[in-house]
Amino acid sequence: MNLNKRLVLLLFPIILFGYGIATFFVYQYQKSSVIELEQAKLEQRMFQLQSVFKEESSAVDNAMALFLEGGYLSDFLTSASSSYRDIALSQGLNVLTSQILSNKPNSRLSFALYNGSGDELFYYERSADPFATISNEQFGVTQKMIAHHITSSWELFHNSSDISVVKGRLLDRVALLPFKGRDINDSVQLSFAVRMDQFSDYLSTLEQSYNATLVWSNQILPVENVFAHSIQLSPNQFLTIKPNASVLARPLLNLRIQLIFVAFFLGVITYGLLIYLISRFITAPISALDNELTQVMEYQKENISPTESRSEIGQLSKKFYVLFEQLQNNLKKNHEMAITDTLTSLPNRFRFYEYAKSALIKAEQDKRFVSLIYIDLDNFKFVNDKLGHEAGDDLLCFLANDLQRLIKPILQSQGGCMVSRLSGDEFAIVLTHKVAVDEADDLAQSVVALFEGGYQSDHYYFPVSASMGIATYPADGHNLKELIANADMAMYNAKRSGKNRYKHYSENIASAARRTKSIETQLKMIDCDKEFSLVYMPYTSANMQIKGFEVLIRWHSAELGEIHPDEFIPIAEQTGTYAKIDHWVFETAFKSLPKIRDVFGEECVLSINISAAELGHHVVLDRLIELKEQYGIEDKSIELELTETFSYVQTSSVFDVLNGLQKAGFSIAIDDFGVGYTPLLHMIDYPVDKVKLDKVLTERVTKPEYAKLLPALIELCHLQDIVVTAEGIENTSQYKNLREAGCDFFQGYWLSKPMTLDELENWYYVYSNKGNL
Repeated sequence: MNLNKRLVLLLFPIILFGYGIATFFVYQYQKSSVIELEQAKLEQRMFQLQSVFKEESSAVDNAMALFLEGGYLSDFLTSASSSYRDIALSQGLNVLTSQILSNKPNSRLSFALYNGSGDELFYYERSADPFATISNEQFGVTQKMIAHHITSSWELFHNSSDISVVKGRLLDRVALLPFKGRDINDSVQLSFAVRMDQFSDYLSTLEQSYNATLVWSNQILPVENVFAHSIQLSPNQFLTIKPNASVLARPLLNLRIQLIFVAFFLGVITYGLLIYLISRFITAPISALDNELTQVMEYQKENISPTESRSEIGQLSKKFYVLFEQLQNNLKKNHEMAITDTLTSLPNRFRFYEYAKSALIKAEQDKRFVSLIYIDLDNFKFVNDKLGHEAGDDLLCFLANDLQRLIKPILQSQGGCMVSRLSGDEFAIVLTHKVAVDEADDLAQSVVALFEGGYQSDHYYFPVSASMGIATYPADGHNLKELIANADMAMYNAKRSGKNRYKHYSENIASAARRTKSIETQLKMIDCDKEFSLVYMPYTSANMQIKGFEVLIRWHSAELGEIHPDEFIPIAEQTGTYAKIDHWVFETAFKSLPKIRDVFGEECVLSINISAAELGHHVVLDRLIELKEQYGIEDKSIELELTETFSYVQTSSVFDVLNGLQKAGFSIAIDDFGVGYTPLLHMIDYPVDKVKLDKVLTERVTKPEYAKLLPALIELCHLQDIVVTAEGIENTSQYKNLREAGCDFFQGYWLSKPMTLDELENWYYVYSNKGNL
């Protein structure tokens, strides 16, 4: 007898058939009890729903009775039409509704009064909406009663959004009794409506909990399904709730689970009685196979032993042998794919962690150093945006090959080195070495050399560089997490220090990172009025007339002291807190413009820097227009300076914002002109009124050897109808050279340092008395 027949004859007839049949009959018996219990619960909740409806709908009856008994209507109709009459009625209705709905502060009750012609005389609504109008349902009841001379009406309305009850009365205008006359103009129609919020909420809860179908009808419906219930809400309104059949599924499932558990428990006991027979004929050969499979799964052996047995167990062993052979081969391939970056074929992040942890353990045993060199490409996004992702992939693949080439001599001489791609444009090199710094420095310098003058592949030239951070075990961290964090910190320090260089982690770098974090924290909760201040740096025309001021921000932190804008503004832009600073600067500067013009003349202009991070958002356009209107700023009184070094991105949103600002009366200027990547493109593409020569460019082109370039540069701007301001003028000689070359405006310490608003007037008095004007 083979294995399958033994299992069928000895195990299944006893366990499955016997306990399966017993469980089935018990389940059928208990199923009806569960359904009856759920039906009883449903009926109880429907009775509660009916009670909620009666209690909430009674508000319209109470309101109508109290309103008529209180004489509010007669007072209103006998009084002359005026706002005082309406206010008196509104106050009366407020008192009335407060009495009726004292325990329902959020309930919505409305009152409408119409004359016999259907014209609205008064409408009142107790709700949070100050612009509320009469609902379609209440208006419909009003028109229906007037049209058909119906003296009294009580109607229930329901739709997908809300449920409401409307009660209306058609009264004689004089006697205030039910209208029985012929001329409808002698009547008034009043109605109260209450929105059934509690009833709707309770009904919604029932509908969701039962996943039910709601049926509204004017008569009680026959219940086709046992699991359903109807309630009467009014003489001609019935509500039937039909729960989804799936609602019964959970209690029935619980019943099945309980019965299966009991059957399982009894089956185990029965199985104990049969174990002797099964172990004698079945489990012995299976146990041997199981032991071999366990050894394979615990990596004690690669595969089970091959067998020549032709029994069922022998055939099964052969199949397991073939299966494990295939699994071993697939496992090796999958592991190789799992630890390799698909683009560059370098080890990926998973393999990096695996290798680095192993290197640290071995370094601790051998008393050696492990350096983590964290590499991040500078301007890689520029490559993808300008040359396309294909070029970006080409760059990454070529760089991967170069990095592999650089570490190859290390691998040949001493081993202990691996380069991996972590993600995007981030790479990491793990280097095990004997000398604390020198070997890591040599490798880092080799990487920097790859990017001198840009980076070249077979098909492209890339204007990129690399910033690197180095952290070394054990001085800079005792575990991989610390080394990664510190190397990353050093890399960002290298990036801020000028890029295409490397930095070793140090306490100074950590201190700078902590300061950056402190600045970031302070910016999130800063009180701009207490810690920020503005200073004003004047600029003149060619005849030395003061034409305007550049507005500069200063920050004195109570905790961190003086913080230079070059330090905190990039942090603010990166963390998204600069919008608040921008708004404060603009509003404070706008406020100061009238005082400045009182002293310096009505043509004086304020130049204010605007964060490039905000140019892609229309909210900055709306905010500036709002401030301009709020403070009555004239057109061309404010000049917005765009930092020329921001990345050149031609997006529709940027153009829309800049064009919108120019149409709103703001002038547009490019600041720091001449030191970025694409100054000419900025000047041609963007709606620019002025460029400001950067102080580095000003210093360079005013030297004798560059004298020929200066007039041509200024003329190039003038050809575009763009005026030119020279920043950073330090002496009279530079001023004269620039003036002779045709420069329009002049700014620098040669004229004045930035001053507070209070200092401007004294400075101007001294300046004008020197005969400069």
